[in-house]
Amino acid sequence: MSKDVYLSASRIKTAQSCSWKYWTSYVLKLPQEGNDGSSRGWICHLVFELLGKKKHNKHYKSIIKSGTIIVSPAVFKLVNYHAKKLKVNDEENMEMMDSMIIKGLLYDFFGKNNLKPSDAISEQEFNFHIQDGTKNYKIRGFIDKLFLYNRKSKALIRDFKTSKQVFKGKEITDNLQNLMYCLAVKKLFPKVQDIDVEFLFLKFDLSHDLLGNPGNGVLKMSQISASELDGFEHQLTAIQSYLENFSEQDARSNFAADQSYPADKTFGGPLMCGKEGFKKSKGEYVLDNNGEKIKSYICEHRLPMKYFHVLNKDGDFIASTKIKNKADYPDDYIFAEKFYQGCPHFFEKASFLV
Repeated sequence: MSKDVYLSASRIKTAQSCSWKYWTSYVLKLPQEGNDGSSRGWICHLVFELLGKKKHNKHYKSIIKSGTIIVSPAVFKLVNYHAKKLKVNDEENMEMMDSMIIKGLLYDFFGKNNLKPSDAISEQEFNFHIQDGTKNYKIRGFIDKLFLYNRKSKALIRDFKTSKQVFKGKEITDNLQNLMYCLAVKKLFPKVQDIDVEFLFLKFDLSHDLLGNPGNGVLKMSQISASELDGFEHQLTAIQSYLENFSEQDARSNFAADQSYPADKTFGGPLMCGKEGFKKSKGEYVLDNNGEKIKSYICEHRLPMKYFHVLNKDGDFIASTKIKNKADYPDDYIFAEKFYQGCPHFFEKASFLV
């Protein structure tokens, strides 16, 4: 496997959850199917990033005052444009995005509730290759909102979530995003002593009650100690080495289907595979054994598929797609046809053309 592996919370979680899904996503580079939830989330994050800039403050104020993005033609046009492109511009999805955006904007959007920040950053990027003694790892990613206080001695990290459920179980006690974000801030701003992390689940209640307690959509994480971050760096070093040398044998070592159902009721193990004996149809729907269309989940890389790798004129990988649409790419780009024979847990005679 390529040595140019940069770790992220999602990449590590994929490898831990299902070794085969990691292989199909990051090595075979099969197409990644979007869904309404991820599309809505991407649009909401885009709006938060733009409204975090001072030059767009008038749009923020008008939206907050009216309680809807419709009053800002520029913001509504932006949301509608991307919603149409991502096929989430129906009434239900548009109302859902409007509601989630308003909730995010109303919850101390500029980080001024307790103290005025010395710096407020939207979409703070981090990209490191750490080589320090026994530590050797590469990480990269983005932090939705980062506030720095008291001449950068204190930091508040805020992450917006558009998922259907609030974290539970190990998602709280051993959260990779929390660890990654805190580590990144310490590397970016060494003077920071205290780091607070908040996950805001925009489908849930974020408002404070009369006693000042936030709603069930606000998850404030426990602070992470210096020793915990040091241990996490050594863990990243081991993961880095493992994924840089990841092989098909490794890919077959930890199928989600072979794992136990999570005791903490999180989404993992066989739940990731979807229902047994179901065949895919359009959208989120599948066909049951009688050919009836029902709404259900099935892993996007479970069944066989034909797909294409899009390569530039130098042969570099650009994208993976199920549809050969040359109009989306320059004329000199190449579509390399490939065939995936399905997850070997369910299709045991699988072989792969890569």
